[in-house]
Amino acid sequence: QWLELQPPDHFLLIEPDEELRQILAAEIARAVSFPVESCGPENCPQTRDGGVPLVLPNRAEKVRKLLPPGTELLVLQVRSVPASLAGYLPAPSDALLAVASRWPEFLKLARAVLNAVGFHPDSLIFRDARQAHWQRGLKETTAVVCDLLTAAQLPPECRVLPFTMVSESSISELQSYEEFIRKPI
Repeated sequence: QWLELQPPDHFLLIEPDEELRQILAAEIARAVSFPVESCGPENCPQTRDGGVPLVLPNRAEKVRKLLPPGTELLVLQVRSVPASLAGYLPAPSDALLAVASRWPEFLKLARAVLNAVGFHPDSLIFRDARQAHWQRGLKETTAVVCDLLTAAQLPPECRVLPFTMVSESSISELQSYEEFIRKPI
């Protein structure tokens, strides 16, 4: 029976927030060679076999209940924001920093973190990339902090600081998993 099981052939990201799901899927797809599919938890049982389910830590318990017993679930770790910012701090007092994303939580979290590390509120610009003309004025900023998908939509004149959310350790784990699956028996 064990030999009849289909070996995994793709990663399946399970995340209820559509915008976050697209961002995470793009980050993972950039780092692995397996295809990356995604769905919300409500569509989880309808997904095809052969996928290795992936989930963020705060969703693991709920998603685990939706999966068949014994299904392996890989929990993605999130990158440390303070560690990611360390190379850019302290920020010059004359820096005008923009933050842009299609995911509203990215904007909310960035505001809290940047204020906490000493950026003056008047030196920060926030842009919701779902809005019309969101790119207006970004060329005049010192840099634009954004997610991976938004980075691809910025004018080439912008200094882009993409913040990837999936930790390096989780990316390494996915790559190792992929390598293990592809090894001949």
